[in-house]
Amino acid sequence: MLAESGEECKHPRNLTSMTDQEIKPFVGKPARVTLADGRILAGVLRASDDHGHGHTHYAVFSGAVREGEPPVRELIHGGDQITNIEDASGDPAASL
Repeated sequence: MLAESGEECKHPRNLTSMTDQEIKPFVGKPARVTLADGRILAGVLRASDDHGHGHTHYAVFSGAVREGEPPVRELIHGGDQITNIEDASGDPAASL
């Protein structure tokens, strides 16, 4: 992808955020999640709306970095931070 200046963008972004209804089918499943800042996370997507401040919190859980350590968790504050989700059920790196 080229920027307006003609330079290649290292992290092209789709700035359209997803709705909770679009995210819901992926909750509890292995997924590849693209964030608004261009990062891509892979792991099991979980959701919680019990925080009481107007948006659902999502978390992506991946396997431990080192054997014997707990899973890695990245907390996402609201669906507006998510721009794309892909099914990653065939990707062992996205499973716990």
